[in-house]
Amino acid sequence: MDGGVRLRVGGAGLAVARMDAICELYDAVFSEPPFFWRDDESSLHRARLSGLVEDPTFGVVVAEVGTEVVGFAYGFTLAVDTTRWSRLIEPVSSEVSREWPGRTFVLFDYAVERAHRGRGVGRGIHDALLASRREERATLTVQPTAVATKRIYEHWRWRWLGQLEGGAEGAAPLFDVYLRDSLGDLAVG
Repeated sequence: MDGGVRLRVGGAGLAVARMDAICELYDAVFSEPPFFWRDDESSLHRARLSGLVEDPTFGVVVAEVGTEVVGFAYGFTLAVDTTRWSRLIEPVSSEVSREWPGRTFVLFDYAVERAHRGRGVGRGIHDALLASRREERATLTVQPTAVATKRIYEHWRWRWLGQLEGGAEGAAPLFDVYLRDSLGDLAVG
């Protein structure tokens, strides 16, 4: 990873303190191809993040160079009564869809500034966030057009499960759903 990049692992307090910078980076990354961008996506993202920080299971990693945010990833623990798995276009097995307290972490949003890609910053953020979690496994969604991003996830032991529709306030009309069956290889200690 870049020598000048510092990773900060935290919760809602860190995300709230760096909210504007996270939102600016989100806008810069996801408003460019290959991503789908809605006219109202910037405000929808800020509203989603503002709601997520209220979840007591929320966690975040922020990558900084000096005071500049150059990357971030955040998420939360999936609720036992989630509808996530039933929203997939093709059904998944009950072994995959069954939830219990603390089973699945949702890596909800994740971005790295263009100038810091390909230098290990993204991997550092990814590993630091997942290593900080106590859940058994993790899930994420990615837009189908982000082929290079999907290849990276697959290299990092994520497997494709299927697709789900983005819904009325989704960042895109359709998402590919990935699952990482274990976080044990990333555990700290």
